[in-house]
Amino acid sequence: MKRKALLCSILWLIFIVLSTGCRVVENNGEKYSLGAVHAAESEDGYATVYVPYNRDARVLLLADPQLDPTEKYSVVGSYNRLTLIFLDKFLDAAEPDLVIIAGDVVMSALFNSWSYFCQIADIFEGKQIPWTFVFGNHDCENEYVSEDADTVSTLLQMTKPRFIEEVQKKYEYCLIYSDNCDDGYGNHIVNVRNTKGKLLNTFCNLDCVYDGTGYSHVITQAQTDYYVNTIETLSQKEGRTIPSIVVTHVALPQMFIGYNEAKEGTGDSTYYYGDLIEGDYSSYADQSPFFDEMVRLGSTKAVFFGHHHSNDASIDYKGIRLSFIPHSGMSHEYRTDHSKDYLGLYWAKDTVFDFTNIDIYGDRRGGVLVTISGDTTYSIAPLYAAEVIPDYAEWAIDYDAVAEKIAEERGEQYVIRGK
Repeated sequence: MKRKALLCSILWLIFIVLSTGCRVVENNGEKYSLGAVHAAESEDGYATVYVPYNRDARVLLLADPQLDPTEKYSVVGSYNRLTLIFLDKFLDAAEPDLVIIAGDVVMSALFNSWSYFCQIADIFEGKQIPWTFVFGNHDCENEYVSEDADTVSTLLQMTKPRFIEEVQKKYEYCLIYSDNCDDGYGNHIVNVRNTKGKLLNTFCNLDCVYDGTGYSHVITQAQTDYYVNTIETLSQKEGRTIPSIVVTHVALPQMFIGYNEAKEGTGDSTYYYGDLIEGDYSSYADQSPFFDEMVRLGSTKAVFFGHHHSNDASIDYKGIRLSFIPHSGMSHEYRTDHSKDYLGLYWAKDTVFDFTNIDIYGDRRGGVLVTISGDTTYSIAPLYAAEVIPDYAEWAIDYDAVAEKIAEERGEQYVIRGK
């Protein structure tokens, strides 16, 4: 019976690899077919990525590439073309089995962002890398959404359900779908298994939810219920508490609480690396049961998020690793600041541009690499573009030159530099 079950499992895995988008890689002289299965085609209803049983799985986490139709941050050296170069080279350097983007793939506003999303998606598809994303606050803002918008509309954004539908039709390697949750439309699961079928890790990807006033700063009750049900269901099927990781856009309030405790040497926190430069959502801690449920279930040992571009800190708080993903694009503002908002078509002439944070903390764009071993243990490491892309300095933003240009064009009083 055991042989028959093993044979069935092997045949099922062969069917999976042959029936979906796959690629062939070589490891120590041996070749393996790596397959990704969409949720609608899978045996258990979850999207799944399969990796060779005799090596570690590599999952790359990115955040906020945020292509912008207006390129308003070109004033501080940020251009869409640089983000596309960054992603292309960074993926080659990281060699991931799966990529998850923690929101804000585009910088949507009045202009339809579909064509800009496609520019990023085409990079993944060209490399045949399984990938997925969660919606951030900028991917689908309420005031710019129309039920009538589609892929060819010039103005306004598609609804999230329509957006997901179009992605599924166009992109073979994108694994996003909308699972059964009462809040949001992009909550979904991606399981990572080896080619013997063992579940190595469950990635629970949670949408940035909008209500009547704006985006939620916390994981909602409905999302918490969805998470709990998913973890309990999978754990029951596997006969063990499954290992899982959560990816969402907005940082949990506990990240800010734990970071301050870790830096002060108080509480149940451990500091690992990076800096927390902007934002403080600690006051929202009592508005969501999500963190307490993670602790209770004992499945999730790490949560990753983006949203605040300048942050890249990683801590442990009450036994759960909480980490900002380093900013993964060059289309938006990063560790620079401005005294006035963009006025629709231009920056006010007396806008002051502050380069203090980029001068002090440096350019540490990149991502996080999660390496998962066959025994389901994993390691977490920040991956910085400047360290892994050989020619990064040749095309990346030269902030000295940018600041000098602003000073020449506007006056030195409109530029602030750090020490």
